[in-house]
Amino acid sequence: MRLSWLGTAVAFGLSTVALGAENAEDLVSPCLGVSTTANATLTSVTVATGLSSPLLVTAPPADTKRIFIVEKAGRIRIHPRGTSPATLSTFLDISSLVDDLGFEMGLLGLAFDPGYASTLHFWVNYTETVLSQRYTVVSRFTTSATDPDVALPGSEVRVLRFPQPEENHNGGMLAFGPDGFLYVFTGDGGGGGDVHGTCGNGQNKATLLGKILRIDVRGIDPDPGAPDCGGPSAIYGVPASNPFSDGPGGSCDEVWAYGLRNPWRSSFDKLTGDLYVADVGEVCWEEGNFVAGGTGSARNYGWRQMEGSHCFNVNDQAQCNPVGAICAGSPPCNDPSLVRPVVEFSHGEGCAIIGGYAYRGCRMSSWQGRYFYGDFCPGFVKTFTMAGGVPTSQQDVTAQVDPTGILPGGFGSFGADAQGELYVMSLGGTVLKIVPPFADLEVSAPGAANRLVLSRNGDWTWENLTSATDVPVSYYRVYRGTPGGSFACVRKALTPSWPAPGDPASPPAGQLYAYVVTAVNGLGQETVRGAVGTFNASTCP
Repeated sequence: MRLSWLGTAVAFGLSTVALGAENAEDLVSPCLGVSTTANATLTSVTVATGLSSPLLVTAPPADTKRIFIVEKAGRIRIHPRGTSPATLSTFLDISSLVDDLGFEMGLLGLAFDPGYASTLHFWVNYTETVLSQRYTVVSRFTTSATDPDVALPGSEVRVLRFPQPEENHNGGMLAFGPDGFLYVFTGDGGGGGDVHGTCGNGQNKATLLGKILRIDVRGIDPDPGAPDCGGPSAIYGVPASNPFSDGPGGSCDEVWAYGLRNPWRSSFDKLTGDLYVADVGEVCWEEGNFVAGGTGSARNYGWRQMEGSHCFNVNDQAQCNPVGAICAGSPPCNDPSLVRPVVEFSHGEGCAIIGGYAYRGCRMSSWQGRYFYGDFCPGFVKTFTMAGGVPTSQQDVTAQVDPTGILPGGFGSFGADAQGELYVMSLGGTVLKIVPPFADLEVSAPGAANRLVLSRNGDWTWENLTSATDVPVSYYRVYRGTPGGSFACVRKALTPSWPAPGDPASPPAGQLYAYVVTAVNGLGQETVRGAVGTFNASTCP
């Protein structure tokens, strides 16, 4: 072939012909081989459907080919990236163990071992009922050594179990922190107003309810304490640096922070280690809390003395800012020791906050560091950037992320995959992936795992945009032209390839051909063609 240059779909220039393509599956970093976009707006695509009350999307570290979807009833499903939304397999089914009859009960959390590639361990958080008594259970499971798509149901090792007095306010999120310890986010035990105990469970450090727990399930602390309040079968270490470790009795040694009502989704910023905790309100106020990386232990978030940044009085619950209650052993309302939220909104705007993630994905450079959160009832999705401990650049992106309106009244949760890309899910059974608008994407852009290449057998290949992004593609266009001049479409391809011998045309003597490949979706939208000339799509065969 008399070719000297092959075009990419980038805005600035062309790349030389290469023999062979780098295999994205062999890359060490989850972001290697991912081309970035500078999109200022967002959209979403449906990646999975037909699910039963999906509550979480996650993936093992560096596993860029699959997402794992937690279903409330007790199943974890696998969806391979870039496949039909109906493509699902069952990774683990523990529905026989899980009691999901209450609206806030079920399989609620999943966290993969940071060293999952070698240990094959992961932890789940679920509710069970035994002889009418409800419990929260945190268990470790192991994946089959011969089939990475199947976990072993019989491998369960229960590491933590404690009773729940009511069916609601179970929290349920599990997350490994930058320190390698497992953080367990628990609700206050349920009912209304946290009426359990003298001043409520949230303020009682002798219970695991209404807390952020920090435990060592991986054996990394050189001098761990013994389990304190995790039940007779507890098998974990208590990090020596936990703030309330005082041995048996007294405060629960597992407690890292307290004063929470029902934290529904918390996450660590992968870059900074900052912690975001969304705590569902009681009568009037929803709140989002922020803990800068490297700080935050021993914090008291105020419940039930406060709801958000306002006083709460268990004897006057209808008031949105009543006179604070005095309760022996708990700080009073507005005490300086109580941590105020960084985000708060009233029940005129929402009813149950849903925490998300600080975006640290590979693809959208303009959204780096922006925190996403939402609310169950209106189904809104909003973002902000933390700067100096204060949320800034707040933005409502609901219409962009959920243009068909499937989230209001059934917004289940956010999720994040191994590349840091974000998802939202409807309890109705659909998972959406937040992506750039189609016109901002590029085929074989710089940094892509599969550039436009000429293989040894003469085939032309380029990036499979659907596999790379989950965004559906109807077909590809191959343009031929000269840099700075005109480009005409010379091929319309349903697959990302042009079988040998590729383009049969040859450039005039002393001249070169350049090529640009784009993708077109079902709406007729086309990806970036680049600022390398003018383009004529009407010439497509």
